[in-house]
Amino acid sequence: MSYEKSINLLKAKGIEFETGLTGVEMEKIESTYKIEFPKSLKMFLMAVLPVSRGFYNWRNFDEDNIRFIKMVMNRPIEDVCEFADEIYWCDDWGEEPENEVDICRAVRNKLKNAPILLPIYGHRYMPVISVDNPPVISVHGIDIIYYGKDLEDYFEVEFGGKKQEAICFENVQPISFWSDII
Repeated sequence: MSYEKSINLLKAKGIEFETGLTGVEMEKIESTYKIEFPKSLKMFLMAVLPVSRGFYNWRNFDEDNIRFIKMVMNRPIEDVCEFADEIYWCDDWGEEPENEVDICRAVRNKLKNAPILLPIYGHRYMPVISVDNPPVISVHGIDIIYYGKDLEDYFEVEFGGKKQEAICFENVQPISFWSDII
């Protein structure tokens, strides 16, 4: 996958790029953050590294930047933990507990098995799941929506004028836990 269309779209929107990440840099990033990039995001970031405002500079290994990216990665988890009482119970989870304390405990327990979310741009994330090209979701507090069925679709929605409602939702790969609370 070349991502040429997405790269041209981003360039047309004034996004600045550095050269893509090297294999050595990618290994260091995955080791530093204890993650494994989904194939699509890894290949994109190895082709080009967007560095304009709103994107994350994975190449920067300064302590402050590492702390910042880790904070952004943890934010969705912290928000769900904090607002667990406001999460709508998913029917697939079985019978809803009778009181708020038990509901919050159950939601927080389910969150423990949720995939890590990698920040792409602002509060848009891609889950670390065993799919080559997973969906992108927007996470703002506990307001969570799909923002692209895959990476290229996401760039079309974020930068190309495609409406979020025009995403082909029936073709979106479900994300454990996160899809349940969308």
